[in-house]
Amino acid sequence: MFKSIVGVVVGYIVMFIFAFAIFTAAYFGLGVDRVFEPDSYAVTPLWIALMIAIAFIGGLLGGLTCAAISKSHTACVVFAVLVFAVGVLVALPTVMKEHTAVVRSGDVTGFQAMQLAQPPSWLCFLNPALGAVGILLAARRTKNPAA
Repeated sequence: MFKSIVGVVVGYIVMFIFAFAIFTAAYFGLGVDRVFEPDSYAVTPLWIALMIAIAFIGGLLGGLTCAAISKSHTACVVFAVLVFAVGVLVALPTVMKEHTAVVRSGDVTGFQAMQLAQPPSWLCFLNPALGAVGILLAARRTKNPAA
């Protein structure tokens, strides 16, 4: 039981660190004009594709970590359900808030970008699902995880 809890917690930490590092590097590498549409905080198709890839790869890494530590397929399933549920709960306020057209001008700090970014509503629900699928696929790829 203890190994399962540690596997889930460490898997989640791995997912978070991976996503944070890649998003930060990508934001500064691409620049604000390739992350956001002109004069707005709507994200570009390039950024959407990056978000989708990061959610899935992060799920794979988190799932591999969880499986390696816990040695339990059940722990990975619980982890996937947790990632999906938390992701949906985080997405709800984002989708429900009113997106007023805020004109973007000049440079935008990373913190402002996180607060003001306006991804499409469907993406807010797709990302947790992709993370969960990545976890489940990684759990299946591990050698003989205990049931």
